[in-house]
Amino acid sequence: MNWNALLPEMVLSFGILLLFFLDLTLEKRHFKFLSLVGALTPLLALISLFFVEYPATTLFDMFSVGQLELFGKGVLYILSSLSIIALYDYFTRKDSIYGELPYIVLISTLGLSFFLSSSNLITLFVSLELSSISIYILTAMLRKDYSSKEGAFKYLLMGSVGTALFGMGSAFYYGSTGSFFLVPYADSNTLFSLSLLFLLSALALKVSAVPFHFWTPDAYDGAPTPIVGYVSTAPKLAIYFLLVKLSLLFSHLKPWLLLVAVLSLLSMFYANFVAYAQRSMKRLLAYSSIAHAGYFLLGISLSDKLLHTALLFYVSVYTFATLGSFVILSAFEKNQGFTHHLLDYKGLGRENPLLGAVLSLFFLAFIGIPPMALFVGKLNLFLGLVHTMLMPLAFAFVIASIVSAGYYLRAVSYIFLEEGEGRFRRVSLSAGESLAILVCILFVLILGLFPQLLSDFIKF
Repeated sequence: MNWNALLPEMVLSFGILLLFFLDLTLEKRHFKFLSLVGALTPLLALISLFFVEYPATTLFDMFSVGQLELFGKGVLYILSSLSIIALYDYFTRKDSIYGELPYIVLISTLGLSFFLSSSNLITLFVSLELSSISIYILTAMLRKDYSSKEGAFKYLLMGSVGTALFGMGSAFYYGSTGSFFLVPYADSNTLFSLSLLFLLSALALKVSAVPFHFWTPDAYDGAPTPIVGYVSTAPKLAIYFLLVKLSLLFSHLKPWLLLVAVLSLLSMFYANFVAYAQRSMKRLLAYSSIAHAGYFLLGISLSDKLLHTALLFYVSVYTFATLGSFVILSAFEKNQGFTHHLLDYKGLGRENPLLGAVLSLFFLAFIGIPPMALFVGKLNLFLGLVHTMLMPLAFAFVIASIVSAGYYLRAVSYIFLEEGEGRFRRVSLSAGESLAILVCILFVLILGLFPQLLSDFIKF
């Protein structure tokens, strides 16, 4: 047993057990302390990554560690730490103090950490379910809030469908290859094509791609807003790393490109047009995430180093912009009667110029305005599509990005061009929320100016 390869997971496991016992012994008034310990745990796991010797395998070769996996885990741990540090004040104000919150987030992170290193469909299934079940619980953890329970229930139902699809795909994969290990396969037979169909469908559901997106708007709208920041970033980051691995193995098969292109085109155009009809900021961002799922899926169309590097860079910086947006929204939601209707955001830029400017900057980043890091991600993804001669998909990507600009700019216009009712003068940020927003905005800006700081770590 190579314990060194499991060092970050052991750090997370120890932190989860410590928080569990602290929750049993401490009173509710120590919730902030528990959150601080919970936020510190992923940072310690992040530090432990520098002591992992790679490449390495363990757990009967079902768990592998390389530079790509370590990079994914590093981003995952930063997102988890920021998510935990930003939630304690929100749940305190909402009278929904649950000592379990920090370590349930860590349990989900532990599952995703195993998921990133899994090279076997069995361990992938178990680790994904460990994360998913934790997220179902987190989505419902807003006391006396019906929409939170409704969103969690819909997420659970759709997630169960994803579980069934993944299990069925794994069965067909074993039937065609004789193994649960992810290995190169050249025979494009019907059984293997079915396995690709089911596995891609299951993963498309997890990343909110059309037509498996139905859970996303309701879950985002109903879940506690700081939890949405975690749900919309960490699990999707891990799944795109797996999709890159699958692309390296199977993208030479004809069904792969067809399935990925259909999922991508449907997601990009359907979500971007439906987003114009939304009146809730959280639902608008939900459809934005669906559209981005379409953009990201373009990065796994073919096995190409430039394309995959662009995808992983784009996904990584997108997660920070998304997390920062939801942390700001959660700060607004702490005020009584705030509904996230677009009209509620009138006057934000005049009454609270700093938060208005930061939220608008995240929206402009989603469009791909330079010098934000998401512009670099979009540009490199477009160049990757051109490099692989996928000109129709590259053209569709540009058109969809242009279409998306309208609803982001409409939100910005409400923030800066409309008169408000004075509600944003009472907005207060906790230290944790301020830190999370600051780190996210620094990542989005600095990595836009110096993208090599991140892209140099993405090695295949």
